[in-house]
Amino acid sequence: MTRLYEIPYYPEDGLRWPVRVDGQVIDYFASRFEALRAAVNRAAGEGGDASIGVEGADGVWRPFGSDAKRPLEATSSARRVSVVR
Repeated sequence: MTRLYEIPYYPEDGLRWPVRVDGQVIDYFASRFEALRAAVNRAAGEGGDASIGVEGADGVWRPFGSDAKRPLEATSSARRVSVVR
């Protein structure tokens, strides 16, 4: 049985992004990136068959895969910053 992880585009209550598994919220995160990272880690850790759906700004749900854009990392001498394009 395939487990479906879902990450919406907008946060709930304007503050937190949920991670849903088969339609049930399993956890909330402060950013969409953190929610996606947690879903990927959980799916990988469980093994078996899992897929991750990510809602786009246009409201369309798409599968998250190896062709998705990766975060770009920029560094400075004072701090490290991650940027998503």
